[in-house]
Amino acid sequence: MQRTVTTSEGQVTVPSPEHEWTVLFFITEPGIGERVPELGGCTTGLCSARDAAARFARAKARVFGVSAHAPGHLAEFAAGRELGYPLIGDEDLSLGRELGVPEVRAEGRVLFERAGVVLDRTGAVRSLIHPIPDPGRHAEVVLAELDRLASAT
Repeated sequence: MQRTVTTSEGQVTVPSPEHEWTVLFFITEPGIGERVPELGGCTTGLCSARDAAARFARAKARVFGVSAHAPGHLAEFAAGRELGYPLIGDEDLSLGRELGVPEVRAEGRVLFERAGVVLDRTGAVRSLIHPIPDPGRHAEVVLAELDRLASAT
């Protein structure tokens, strides 16, 4: 799988051709926890990836966040939290569905459940990490999986 996607920072190729791994942090919806508390934690999860940026760089991984929204909706959110990585707007859910990311219905819409997907350079899914019960540990769980994958190669 290789595709061009629209992000909060413009068009990019997934997987990243310059990195050994591409990590996709799937979230439900930025700010949804205020309306649907059981789906909260998107900001916490995305910020955990931001705060671990140096560790992802050492792991040779390119990080993206993914949500079922138009990229324009996500740009303000990403900029306001200084994430340091782009958010992919997967408004039609096609990327998430292609990768097998679980979905949830909320407020009459279909959204992604919190998950992590690790792709290798060819675009093969090397790991689908779900569930992620603690948003604050989202980056830690994915980094542990990257360590496992790197030691297996």
